Amino acid sequence: MRSIRFERKLTLQAAAKLCGVGLSTLSKIETGQAAPAYGTLKRIAEGLELSFEELISGDRPEATSARRTITRERQILKFKSNRYDYRVHASDLASKVMVPLEMEIRARGLPNPSDWSQHDGEEFIFVLEGEIEVLLSDYAPFRLKQGQSAYIDSRMRHAFVACSPGPARMLSICYDPKHKLRTAGEFLDAALPARRSERSR
Repeated sequence: MRSIRFERKLTLQAAAKLCGVGLSTLSKIETGQAAPAYGTLKRIAEGLELSFEELISGDRPEATSARRTITRERQILKFKSNRYDYRVHASDLASKVMVPLEMEIRARGLPNPSDWSQHDGEEFIFVLEGEIEVLLSDYAPFRLKQGQSAYIDSRMRHAFVACSPGPARMLSICYDPKHKLRTAGEFLDAALPARRSERSR
């Protein structure tokens, strides 16, 4: 982050304003004193006009019109926040509308104000292992067990707490409308040739 900021001749104050992140928070992230959650990193990536994956890995994902990628274990991008371990899938595919994250919830207590996540778009949550409590700013907390799911507006402040004695893992698929490539109709036309043929008659 610091090298990108210097490259673009941005002061720490200017970068913080662009990213919508507090000056102190951005400084701590740059110096490795803070491990931010996905929502904070997403705002920083958008402010610096980078993809989320480019910010995490330092590499520019390959842009392609083909909508297929396969993620092997060695290709998974990994990072940690104060409360979660993240594994980023499909990181080599640029300009996609979703960010698939595998998360292990380490936190077993309530989040501090800086630990809440908030970002544009919507998020699908599916519990892979254990039991997780979902905290939302606009709703009462609720719990999800293995095999259960929730779909949320991720503009709400949200956080997760592990409730099971063993590992608590979930899949989080974040949809970002700012990176939308096609309308739902266009997507269905591309995915279903029969539908496309009917519409062309």
